[in-house]
Amino acid sequence: MTQIAEDRASQIKRLAREIGFDEIGITPVEIEGPGEKSIRDWVKEGRHGAMKYLEDFSSRRQNFFSDFPDAKSVIVLGANYYTQESPERFFNPSLKLQGRIARYAWGKDYHEVITKKHQIFLERLRKLVDFPLKAKSCVDIQPVPERYTAVRAGLGFIGKHTGLLSQRFGPWLFLSEIVTNLDLPADIPSEGDCGTCSYCQGACPTGALDQDYKIDARLCIAYLTIEYKGIIPRALRPKIKDWIFGCDECLAVCPFGSKAKESGWQELKPAAGHGARLDFEELFDLASNSSYEKQYQGTALLRASRKQMLRNACIVLGNSGREEAIPYLARALSSKFPLVRLHAAWALGQLRFPRSAQILKQSLESESDPAVHEEIFFSLSQLGAAD
Repeated sequence: MTQIAEDRASQIKRLAREIGFDEIGITPVEIEGPGEKSIRDWVKEGRHGAMKYLEDFSSRRQNFFSDFPDAKSVIVLGANYYTQESPERFFNPSLKLQGRIARYAWGKDYHEVITKKHQIFLERLRKLVDFPLKAKSCVDIQPVPERYTAVRAGLGFIGKHTGLLSQRFGPWLFLSEIVTNLDLPADIPSEGDCGTCSYCQGACPTGALDQDYKIDARLCIAYLTIEYKGIIPRALRPKIKDWIFGCDECLAVCPFGSKAKESGWQELKPAAGHGARLDFEELFDLASNSSYEKQYQGTALLRASRKQMLRNACIVLGNSGREEAIPYLARALSSKFPLVRLHAAWALGQLRFPRSAQILKQSLESESDPAVHEEIFFSLSQLGAAD
């Protein structure tokens, strides 16, 4: 590699840091590698659940590079998103009914934030190079096996929770990539593993981390509350506890969490987005999809539809054990969405108060959906009121 290429790589790294990226590494384009094979094998095992877009990952990747035949290097960027919630906004179980939100979604939607940073980066990068630059910005949507690419670029190693672990920032990095036609020197790939540590596996509420360095998305709370649009299995509902959107319990217990540093990205902090908790009074007062979209505009919460979020809320309310949850569930039991009614019926069966059975019995008269009807009977039997 020439001195010119070495100098260009140094300039690129300096530019990325000036824009705000906390980590940057460079690796050659790899059309077929262990990352793609790992995804393919994972899908064959059915562990991807209903994420159908992963089933054609290889063909999408081939199409991506067929449109970019002269791609040579991948610039891998890391953004530290760790931030503490302000003490006055912590959950107080004696006050409002609320659901927990995974840390990555506390601020603005990182897809939008990082995409804008990429645009700035590429505008400045074009001024640095002396020939036509071709580049593609990749922020989750494109078929890039980013964790494996990040390992090759020296940003960290993959942990047993299947996420990247950084020596500088622990598990709290958003990854993104820029694929370019620049021929750049590669960084040294990272090495490392979790050894005998299994904290993340022990902390996972649903047992989704059932094999070393593998995850079963079908059991993952993040998948169930965000990606999955259907009926959440009964056996998993109590294990969701108070997570309404996502889950990061495996990250929170990781020993690499000791390396966490407060993010310098103001857009990713709670004050810029929704914060760590979602108030059920706020959610249930949103009477339409448009009002829901307006309320959570610019945040990752819109990855789940209003119908999904109400479904999740019903589960959290059922797990709360609090009588104050009943009025919300009564409202949910009259929702136009059978999915919401079904989970509301289950939740009422978890709240062992006389009012629960009364509301469930009344709903039988008007309920026409067979699945919801069956769930109501199940809950009544749980309450000893099936007769």
